[in-house]
Amino acid sequence: MKFRVGIVLVVTAALGSSCATKTVAPLVSGTAPAANSPANAVRRFEWAFDHEDAAMVRDLLTDDFLFIAASTDSAGNPSRIPHDRSWFSLALAAMMDSSTSVSLLLDRNLIAFPDTRPGREPRFHKQIRSSMDLKIRIDFENTLEVTGNALFFLTRGDSAAIPRELRARGARPDSTTWWLDRFEDETLGAAGAPADTNPSRGLGLRWLLEYFYSRIAH
Repeated sequence: MKFRVGIVLVVTAALGSSCATKTVAPLVSGTAPAANSPANAVRRFEWAFDHEDAAMVRDLLTDDFLFIAASTDSAGNPSRIPHDRSWFSLALAAMMDSSTSVSLLLDRNLIAFPDTRPGREPRFHKQIRSSMDLKIRIDFENTLEVTGNALFFLTRGDSAAIPRELRARGARPDSTTWWLDRFEDETLGAAGAPADTNPSRGLGLRWLLEYFYSRIAH
């Protein structure tokens, strides 16, 4: 429990009173990539972060999407704690609403490999691992940084579990579209407490999202 308190203190200090209002930073020009390949689906994810578009991220996620981060239980044993599509979408929206700008930097070259999970057909399921540098600017004086790796699992549209609300908006099984069905957080700090020497740089993405989600869950 001690590390959770540390996270709250670090993030609360950075947020301060600046959360009361949100000044939207100028958006980077350009058009969001179409999710017409595994790599482009991840690029669309990256673009949506940079443009603070939580709705675009949500619309990339399959109905059975899971966000998973490595962690340890109270006895120090490795564990993996999943969060579903709804939780991830709400946590991400809360984080973006509390920031003045968000910047996500992934690898320049994103290479898709066959999904290594059991029972996955390589034609329909791919995975991409990338380094990840995420900066969340709270105000002019405070920026939180998350670094490490991210592992994306993607499913082709004619095999993906399409969410009901997106079906209602016209989304259909489509072999030319790729969906994100799993995101594994491998950022520094994901498996434990923030670094004591510089806590704001030691936060894992999971801890950060859980903090912002807790602000809207009560």
